[in-house]
Amino acid sequence: MKMVLPFGLSSDGQHNPNNESLNGGSSHPVTKPPIARPSFYMRAHTNVSAGIPIIPSPYIDFIVVNGDDRYMIRCERKAVLENSVELAKLIHAGPNSGRKGDNHFQVSNVDKHDFELIIRFLETKFVKYRDHLHILKILELADRFNCPDLIIHCTRELDLQLTSATVIDVFRCLWFYQAVQVSNQYQLGAVITTQESASKKNKRKAQVIATTNSNFNLNSTNVPAPNPNPFTAEDYGVALLNNALQLIDMHAELVLAKEELTELRFEELEMIAKRDALQLSSERTLFNCLADWSTAECRRKNLEANTENRRKVLGPLCYMPRYALMSAHEFRTACDRVELLNPTEIPLVNDMIEGRKSKNLTLEQSELLEKFRTPRPEFAKMPIHLSDRSNPKNYPKKMRSAEKSAANNQEAGCLENFGWNCLAVFACIFD
Repeated sequence: MKMVLPFGLSSDGQHNPNNESLNGGSSHPVTKPPIARPSFYMRAHTNVSAGIPIIPSPYIDFIVVNGDDRYMIRCERKAVLENSVELAKLIHAGPNSGRKGDNHFQVSNVDKHDFELIIRFLETKFVKYRDHLHILKILELADRFNCPDLIIHCTRELDLQLTSATVIDVFRCLWFYQAVQVSNQYQLGAVITTQESASKKNKRKAQVIATTNSNFNLNSTNVPAPNPNPFTAEDYGVALLNNALQLIDMHAELVLAKEELTELRFEELEMIAKRDALQLSSERTLFNCLADWSTAECRRKNLEANTENRRKVLGPLCYMPRYALMSAHEFRTACDRVELLNPTEIPLVNDMIEGRKSKNLTLEQSELLEKFRTPRPEFAKMPIHLSDRSNPKNYPKKMRSAEKSAANNQEAGCLENFGWNCLAVFACIFD
């Protein structure tokens, strides 16, 4: 029986360019028939006869489906596989049709033009956008399809475009993507009351708890700590959130007066209102922001916008303004608008502003009154360098020096506080 070899191969399975015959080693010219090559090859497709893998087509087609609309985008296979985790999974799973020679992959629930912008970025590392809102849409898709390079690119562009006019849009979008830890809204802040003094032992235990938790209870913003040298896409996202909040700190007078802040959710407003470094010429700006938001929140919850309901929806945020930094006239004017502090608390703050010393204060009252008179830092912290806008050279030298000095003091203070906290804990244990 005569064995028929695949065209162009010799008996040892190797390619024979001269097409030599096997009979006596003689060669005869052979007319090569045209070889029909398929337009696309599937991944890992192999020539079974020769055992030689066939290289897949360098191109693939994405079919974007939105209802009855079909839109095809042809792109480079290698660029997609190397730059998008989710799209690479889609390709490795095989075509939607299940046909062996098909090279079409279906994508749904996505704007076809924005998806094409993503694909072109994977090929060229360039994306064309309209404004900061369009970049945010692209960033959302980049996160959905897990394209780290595009996420970093969008983050840099957004940082470059951060202004007092765009910062709230960027902040609200990032809030949903950066694993912000939301605390119980009524867990934060102490309420001034005229409670009877606790026993000596309980008071000492309360002192230990207050010492170890005071930073969280009164000044925590629950913002993930940014990496000063971002590397991963997650690092860049956290750094941009940090920069958005830093810009709010620097331009607090302008940003807090914006009407769009009344549309924030409680957790978003909390993150801003609790910022220690808000650069305010008057605490009335923060007070007015909270008062306006409380009215809008009562309306959203179908509550009467009376004093009690407004305090209720604000919860611990009623205690975020530094009331003792106001003048007596400012404080009276604020209380005439809405009493965010209750009738028991207002006289205590008033006494502090007038320079009168209050007596028989509880531990919580003393700590909160101390917070009310603590001045805010002279400068906001420096942003993370993500673009030309956040380059340290664009900020005053005094601002850079202030941050270095604060960092050194904080490091020294942490060591000292650690020692005192240990002593307080031992005293509490052996009491």
